[in-house]
Amino acid sequence: MLSEVKFTTADYVVCALALCVSLVIGIYYAISGGRQVTTAEYHLGNRNLNFLPVMLSLMVTSQSSILMLGVPAETYLFGFLATFAASFGFLGAYWISARIIIPVVYPLRITSVNEYFELRYKSNRVRILTTFLSFLFWFIYIGIVTYGVSTAIETVLGAPVWLSIIIVSTGSMIYTAIGGIKAVIWTDVIQYTIMLISLLAILIKGSTKVGGGSEVLRVNLEGDRLNIWNFSPDLTLRYTLWNVVIGNTAKLFAFPLSQSSVQRIGCMPSIKEAYKMYFIVAPLTALTFFFGGSMGLVAYAYFVKVRCDPLKSKFIGNPNQILPTLVSEIFLENPGMTGLFIAGLFCATLSTVSSGYAALSSMTLQDIIKKRWRKLSERKSTITSKLTVVVISFLTTGMALLLANVKGTLLKLAQMVLTIPTAPFTGIILYSIFCTSATTAGAVVGGLTSLSFYLWMAIGNIMVSPPSVEKKLSPAPVDQCISNTSMLSSLAVSNMSSLNANLTGNTVPYTLEGFNKIYTLSFQWFDVIAIFLVIVIGLIVSRIIGAPKEEEVDARYVLSFIEQFFPYLPENVKHFLSCGTRIPKRRKQIQAEERQDNRQILIDEKNPE
Repeated sequence: MLSEVKFTTADYVVCALALCVSLVIGIYYAISGGRQVTTAEYHLGNRNLNFLPVMLSLMVTSQSSILMLGVPAETYLFGFLATFAASFGFLGAYWISARIIIPVVYPLRITSVNEYFELRYKSNRVRILTTFLSFLFWFIYIGIVTYGVSTAIETVLGAPVWLSIIIVSTGSMIYTAIGGIKAVIWTDVIQYTIMLISLLAILIKGSTKVGGGSEVLRVNLEGDRLNIWNFSPDLTLRYTLWNVVIGNTAKLFAFPLSQSSVQRIGCMPSIKEAYKMYFIVAPLTALTFFFGGSMGLVAYAYFVKVRCDPLKSKFIGNPNQILPTLVSEIFLENPGMTGLFIAGLFCATLSTVSSGYAALSSMTLQDIIKKRWRKLSERKSTITSKLTVVVISFLTTGMALLLANVKGTLLKLAQMVLTIPTAPFTGIILYSIFCTSATTAGAVVGGLTSLSFYLWMAIGNIMVSPPSVEKKLSPAPVDQCISNTSMLSSLAVSNMSSLNANLTGNTVPYTLEGFNKIYTLSFQWFDVIAIFLVIVIGLIVSRIIGAPKEEEVDARYVLSFIEQFFPYLPENVKHFLSCGTRIPKRRKQIQAEERQDNRQILIDEKNPE
């Protein structure tokens, strides 16, 4: 029988300390150093921050309550292939993106990723579209992770959803607004440490309760949770190795190409450090998601051992509450440990929310305010950025309350809803960087077509809920959910039997007919199609209206795909595969001229007249 949650004084103390540390760091950076009085310091840390904290901050931004709650829940319901998908996707997304975004944005010294599009097209129209997509992404992302922590608080403390949403939003808003990017990065380091400790504590304690790691693996093998070798070509299945390798990598491009990542690229003192950051973050993020999925395996093994599935028994009504339920069970006799889990969850959420606030504040200043008031002073710009964080916190709180009504695991919610704006955004970036024939009209039409497709498929998939996609694995038993010593009436026994029968998953599945069959396509493939649409539609439109000649395109804003990903091929082969483009040579010439100019500037500074 599952126990009632008891939150002790020690648990409250641990949670309070986690919040206080974040606020103290924000206050420290508000009154130290340059006191965040310039936009360069407030948004980019004067482009000279230490490598390790920036790297950890970049990594933790993509995790949050989705890692702590959504990944274990998805693994619990659908098996370890879900986690394998996220882990492999992050590896591919960061390593590929390092060769795409860093060589373009770092030399430009831009604050907002959307500034690139105005430089690329000499027009503001693409920048307006990508700014809208970026804002939509961050509003949805912050809403999801803020809602996620509220489900855990509701399970452990019984606190209403709205209260925990307000606590997270307010705490993040305060230290981000007063401390800027330095406060965000250093609180991320502390918060990641707390999150990792709580995560490892759950894995170790949970495995011990079950009988060790080997027992966890045995139970999950019997429950079919470890079957990751699914080579089925069926495009309707939720997870296969094909959509893991291809679809999930495309889906996770959102993070290394986002405004938050571009800010951290700009914080690095050299381009070599930026490359190193991306190459190290990829495996570390994959490892952390591996740990997240392992918590789902431990949860399944534990509930099999106690023979009481919390979802099937209706002990909880939301799959995102599986891990909080496990924590309250395994740490029942360890005061403070449940508080450590909630603190880790709070920290994971705070890190993402604060990074989102910093990203939205930077984009608001560069893409909206400075477009209208170009001569705004540094002091006023910084004050405006701080006030923007406050306004944004109110708007994202509303988004979190809205998303609280959407059902499903946090990982499914993120993979379905979060990537609606990011797939078109990714497509526009790839189209702009690798296609020298790209035009403003091509980027806008391609982006809007892709966005329309994704909206149509996501809404259709949510409304129809195709049975082949949503099929869950067999749950844990429920025969021990009610204590043997309880006095049960025959009616109660009858109701429990009916409940078990209804929740076995043996209901007759329905099938979709006609055009509705398109909604059976797994959401893992949506991003691949959406990105492909941007590039194909964009190239067609550019061909119709007349594409620019290669010599008319500024080489600083484009790359050769062959040169970036196959640099060791013979020069004549690269020249042939890239259709004779001279972009790489032009870029090298420009970079050589810029290095010469920088050396001359240094000489002039050392020898003033």
